[in-house]
Amino acid sequence: MQQNKQLSIFWLFRYLQPVKGRLAILLSMLLSSTALQLINPQIVKQFIDTADAKGVVSGLLSLAGLYLVVAVCNQLLTVAVSYLGNDVAWRATNRLRADLLQHCLRLDMRFHNLKTPGEMIERVDGDVTNMSNFFSMFIVQIIGSFVLLAGILGYMFVTNWPIAVVMTLFTGISIGVMVYVRDLGVNATQAERQAKAALLGLIEERIAGIEDVQANGGVPYVMNRFHRAMRSLFLTGRKAWMLRVVPWNATVVLFTIAVTVVLMLGVYLYLKGQVTLGTLFLFYQYTQMLNDPIEQLGNQVQEFQKAKSGMRRSREILSMQSEIMEGEGDTIPAGALSVEFEQVSFSYNKDSRVLHNISFSLKPGERLGLIGRTGSGKTSISRLLLRMYNTDSGVIRVGGVDIRTLKLEALYRRVGMVTQDVQLFDGTLRDNLTLFYSGVSDQDILATTEKLGLRSWIDELPNGLDTHLSAGGGSLSAGEAQLFALTRVFLTKPSLVILDEPSSRLDAATEAALQGAVDQLMEQCTAIVIAHRLSTLERVDKIMVLGQGRILEFGERGALAQEPSSHFAQLLRTDRQEELA
Repeated sequence: MQQNKQLSIFWLFRYLQPVKGRLAILLSMLLSSTALQLINPQIVKQFIDTADAKGVVSGLLSLAGLYLVVAVCNQLLTVAVSYLGNDVAWRATNRLRADLLQHCLRLDMRFHNLKTPGEMIERVDGDVTNMSNFFSMFIVQIIGSFVLLAGILGYMFVTNWPIAVVMTLFTGISIGVMVYVRDLGVNATQAERQAKAALLGLIEERIAGIEDVQANGGVPYVMNRFHRAMRSLFLTGRKAWMLRVVPWNATVVLFTIAVTVVLMLGVYLYLKGQVTLGTLFLFYQYTQMLNDPIEQLGNQVQEFQKAKSGMRRSREILSMQSEIMEGEGDTIPAGALSVEFEQVSFSYNKDSRVLHNISFSLKPGERLGLIGRTGSGKTSISRLLLRMYNTDSGVIRVGGVDIRTLKLEALYRRVGMVTQDVQLFDGTLRDNLTLFYSGVSDQDILATTEKLGLRSWIDELPNGLDTHLSAGGGSLSAGEAQLFALTRVFLTKPSLVILDEPSSRLDAATEAALQGAVDQLMEQCTAIVIAHRLSTLERVDKIMVLGQGRILEFGERGALAQEPSSHFAQLLRTDRQEELA
C-alpha cells in the first residue's frame, strides 16, 4: 500500500517537474499573502485598543490607511496566486492529456473496439479536468492553509496558551478526521466518472447513427436508454457527493464547538481584566480565520477524491500495453514491394477464427483482386498487412521483410490504404489531403487531384487548397470522399497500396473514368484491391477468392476467367446476367 502511494506521488510530481520555477514563484507569493492575512487583524486590534484608550485621531487614521493598503496588497496577491495556480495546473495536466491521447493512439485496435469515442473523451479530458481542478488549488489552499494555521497557532501560543490549546485541538481533530476519511468517496467518484463516460458514449453513438435511428423509428428506444443512463449517473453522483462532503460536515461541527469555547474563554479573560478589548477581537478574528484553512482543507479533500479517481483511471489507461510490439527495423527494399502470407491464421476473439492458414505471394508490382462474400476475411487481410492486429500464427512479409521486425512508422511510410470511410479533420483542404505534412508541394497535390478528377471541385472552392474544411466529412459527397481518400493515399507515393472497395461510392461512369488514373498511379507499386464489383478488377494480375476465412481460389486472372468451373468464372457469368437483366 505504502509503495503504491509513493508511486502515485512520484507519478504526480513527474508532471509538476517542468513547472517547478512557477511553483517557486507561487510559493513565495503565497507566503507573502499569508503574512498579510496575519497582519491585518493585528492592525484592527491596535485600532480598537487605541480607540478604547481615547487615542489621537491621526493615529487612528494612520492605522485605517495601513489596513487599507495591506488589504489591497493582499487582494492583488490573492488574484495573482489564483492565476498562477491555474496556470501551473493547466500546464501540468495538459502534458498528461497529451500523454494519454498519444498512448491511446498507439494502442491496438482491440482496445479501440471496446472503447466508444464518448468514453475516451471522458478519460482523456473529463478525468484530467478533475485533476486540474485539484492541482490548480492544491498549493494555494493546502500549503497556504497549513502556513496560515501555523502562523495563527504560533502567535496564539505566545499570546495566550489556553486559547491556543483549544485552537490546536480543533485543528488537530479536524485534520485527523479529514485524513481518516480522505478516501471515503474515491471508489464512488470513480463509479460516477464511469457512469458519465457511459452516458457520453451513448450520446456519441446515437448521434453518429442518427440516420438509422430516425429512419427505423429508434428514437423512443434511444431515449429510454438515455433516461436509464442519466438515472445511473444521478444515483452514482449522489452517492459520491454524500461521501465526499463527510469531511466538510465534520469540520462544521468541530468549528462550532471551537468558536463557542474560545469566545467563552476570551470573554472570561476580558472580564477579569487579563486581556484588552482589541485582544478579545483578535481571539475571535483568528478563530474565524482558523476555520477558513480548515474549510479549504475539507474542500480540497473532496477535490482530492475526484482527482484520485481521475489519477487511477488515467494510470489504468497508461499502464495498458498494445498487443502490437514494434520491431527495430526501418529498412525495406526500394520500389514496389513483394507480399507474402505464410500459413497465417487470425481471430478477433478466441471463439471465432476469421482466417485459416492463408498462404499466397505477390511479386513486386503485381496487382491482386480480392473477392468473397461478406465476412470471408477480405478486410482482415488488409488490417493484418498494416499491423492493426497481430496474427495468431504465421508470417507476413513485405519486400521479403517480416513486418513484425519493422517499426510501424517504417511500414506505414511504404504501405498505404484507401478505406471506405473517410475522416476529415478541422483544417484546410491542403492539410487534409497531406495529413498536415508540409513536405508535399501544391504542384503534386494539384497534379494528383487532376488525374483523379478532383481538380474541378477544388477550383470551384472559394480559397482553393486553403479552403477550410470542417471535421467529420459533412462537406463532401460520398463520391468526393472516395476520390479524396484516393488522393490522400497516392500523395504518399506508396510502394504497396490496399484499396478497400475503392469504387463502392462511385457510379459506373465515374468508376470507368477513374480507372485509368488509378492504373497510372499504381504503376510504381504493388496493389491489393478488395472489391464487390468485378468491373473494378479488370486490370488486376491475380485473383483470390475467399470463403469463410479460407482461400477457395488463387491464380492468374486470365486463366481463372477462362476456366468454366472456377469460382471467379462463375461470378463473372452471374455479373453479366445481372447487367443484362
